[in-house]
Amino acid sequence: MYKNQINLAKNRMVLSLKGKTDLDELNAWSADLLSQLKKLKPGFGVISDILECHPTTEEGRMVIQETQKKAKDLGMGNVVRIVEKSNIVTAMQWQRSSRAVGYSASEAASVAEAEKLLDEMEKK
Repeated sequence: MYKNQINLAKNRMVLSLKGKTDLDELNAWSADLLSQLKKLKPGFGVISDILECHPTTEEGRMVIQETQKKAKDLGMGNVVRIVEKSNIVTAMQWQRSSRAVGYSASEAASVAEAEKLLDEMEKK
């Protein structure tokens, strides 16, 4: 299950992936996400809530990585990822993909903490 939500006032995207996502769902998530990101201004912040996301296949990871690359090309700024520390496989998949694209994400324990962290980053 996925949910992508933009906040035009804050120039921010909050994406959420939960449970086990198959390739079809990841492709739908990617198309929806990229469509919505085009509504934001370059430098937009992203909160990736993958706290309840299960690891995916290598093909799924490649969809995530390509989506991250396209988001970066659209002008993605700071990224904060919400991930379960005990879910090391999912955390490593997302970290590996973001590194391959050329960015790093900060980590937070909740959406509220991620919002606060992005607010602080944007003040600098």
